[in-house]
Amino acid sequence: MPHLALKNLGICASLLYALSAAMPASNPVAFHSAAIDVVVEWNLDSDDFRFPTIPLPAVDDDGVKATWAVARGLIDDNSPGLSVLYDGSMPPTNDSPDANFFFAGSASARSISVDLGESIELDEVTTYSWHSGGRAPQVYSLYGAVKLKDGQLWNRLDDETNPPEVGWIKIADVDTRERQARGGQHASRIAQADMGIGTFRYLLFDIQTVDPKDPFGDTFFSEIDIVAKSHAIVKRIEAPELVLVEFSSDDGRYQYVVDVTAAPAMLSWTKTDLKPVIQEWYPKIVELLPSDNFLAPNKVVFRYQPNSKMNGIPAYTQLATITLNSEWMHRERNREAKGAVVHEMVHVVQSYQSIRERRVRRRSTPGWIVEGIPDYIRWYLYEPQSQGAMLSKAVRSQSKHDASYRVSANFIDWVIRSHDRDGSLLRNLNSVARIGEYTSDIWQKLTGKTEAELADLWREG
Repeated sequence: MPHLALKNLGICASLLYALSAAMPASNPVAFHSAAIDVVVEWNLDSDDFRFPTIPLPAVDDDGVKATWAVARGLIDDNSPGLSVLYDGSMPPTNDSPDANFFFAGSASARSISVDLGESIELDEVTTYSWHSGGRAPQVYSLYGAVKLKDGQLWNRLDDETNPPEVGWIKIADVDTRERQARGGQHASRIAQADMGIGTFRYLLFDIQTVDPKDPFGDTFFSEIDIVAKSHAIVKRIEAPELVLVEFSSDDGRYQYVVDVTAAPAMLSWTKTDLKPVIQEWYPKIVELLPSDNFLAPNKVVFRYQPNSKMNGIPAYTQLATITLNSEWMHRERNREAKGAVVHEMVHVVQSYQSIRERRVRRRSTPGWIVEGIPDYIRWYLYEPQSQGAMLSKAVRSQSKHDASYRVSANFIDWVIRSHDRDGSLLRNLNSVARIGEYTSDIWQKLTGKTEAELADLWREG
């Protein structure tokens, strides 16, 4: 039974496994089995693969000169293939299939094999992955060999074959699923202090799906570094110095981190204009949208990214991380920027995505509810003076209440003002959506009128 020690490192955490493995006498390989360490760490604070102790990915590791193959399984059609695992570059965003290696979900067995060209004493093997959700964790076993049984190819393994049966020696097991929120950047480093992990020519990464029940549960592997003990100086990718604005709510209950690294021009505005909005309105939103047995995230990360990475999108939210388009925010800093952040903070508190993360089967909440509630809070509670969701009588008479965003916010506001009998409509509407039980019947229950009847009255009003 492996020993596990957990050290809390804030948003990043580190796991250390003391693993041991028996070396078959038939395979004459120098294998240091006494205490192979597997360090597992996570990063949600930046986009550049910074971890507490695991170094940044390598540019010139020994995997660059190796020959790589898919020993079993199928590469997903949306993945460019194995070359992204040793190209020394990292994905630009947390959902970049064209910059990651991942298997097709239909594969029953998944293995990557590597021929280093000659037997090499290895110092470490490190794997990196990145995704916004269930494709971030890594679950695999690493095997090594100097030679295999007669007739067994290094780059081919039958689906039913257990690697040790044909001469592969297990080095370590890796599982980075310990974090409750599975998205983000994951790294695992297999090493042994001062000794290395052994001498091998071949390596086999026998990969398991993160969640067998999830058809999209295959890890987005971003990079795999293989480093020999003879490799004196490993060149690493360069990362800019982090510029973070960190603060908390007035009562200390909620923590906030704004990463301004990619937008230094926004640093002053973030401190003087955006920070007070976050401090005041995140707790207010939590208070507006309570439900039974629900705790809103107590740490929210805001991250500026250039427009080139945002494809023109002003902002988006994934779990408790809000990504902001730096160019758009700069342009709109005196107009819509702060309101857009309020809208995104509502998404954090809604936490509708957590249903999907838990793989709970629930009804899908209509998009007009998902976006209408944040725009209602933004336009009617945060900045009513802007009248940003006001519709003329002529426009409203031709509008659909479920057109989403401002139009749906206008409809929700009208229903609350005219038919919210006990002031609970917003809270109850969000509650059923949060647990995936929204149906149009909720309108009849809360107002005494059907959704269609309310929509007709709204258009006529």
